[in-house]
Amino acid sequence: MHNKRKKILIGLVLLVEFIIFITSTLWIFRGSVLNDLNVKKTPTATVFIPGYGGNAVSTNDFIEQFNDHKIAKRTLRLHISSDGKVSTIKQYAKVGNNNPLVQLLFSDNTHPIKESYQMSNVMKYLYKKYHIKSVNLIGHSSGGQIAYEYMVNHPNEKNVPKVNKFVSIANDYPKNDPRVKNLPKNLEVLNIAGEIYNFGTDAEEAVDIVKPMGKLVAPHVKSYTFHLYKAGPLSAEHSMLHENPEIDKIIAEFLFK
Repeated sequence: MHNKRKKILIGLVLLVEFIIFITSTLWIFRGSVLNDLNVKKTPTATVFIPGYGGNAVSTNDFIEQFNDHKIAKRTLRLHISSDGKVSTIKQYAKVGNNNPLVQLLFSDNTHPIKESYQMSNVMKYLYKKYHIKSVNLIGHSSGGQIAYEYMVNHPNEKNVPKVNKFVSIANDYPKNDPRVKNLPKNLEVLNIAGEIYNFGTDAEEAVDIVKPMGKLVAPHVKSYTFHLYKAGPLSAEHSMLHENPEIDKIIAEFLFK
């Protein structure tokens, strides 16, 4: 009986190790969907805005995948203090004609409206210190709210980069907002929702809540696209949407082609 239990235990250990091996292998090669992606290189910077309580982990995978596949260049990591002061934590590369990527880290990262007003300081900083004249904004979850609130509340700001494109991932917006007319008229918007299997949600945001953004913004911008990403929980769950190279590809094709 003892030997039988021992064999069962060994078998379970081997099974777990096999599952870990397969999962690790798939994780390592998950970025292969980006291997043959050809993009245009421009000086327009892409700014990554994390969601509620977000930190570097929230946007690292986006940036690493784009950088490693030579789609864009990891360039700046900026810190925004609780009083809105912007500073450069690290400059990885020169800002140039290389699709520069800018990562934002907010000290006070649980107050999206406050962060949206701090975005004004970020944009002025990018314009003055790095001479960045145009940007794309990517916001995951409430990071999308931060980007949206910045744009509708600062329509006539001077000495800031022009916002060309906006990617909103798994966030909801007000159904009626008179400020929406303040969005840049030439803005191109990509709205992404995740759905686990056919459950209608990414486990945090329902598709029916994310999708209506189109009715709000489409009449006021140059273009609006909605993309529903449907998969299992390891790919389509709310937090996994920013760890998913298939989503990276959708975004890269929207931003850089």
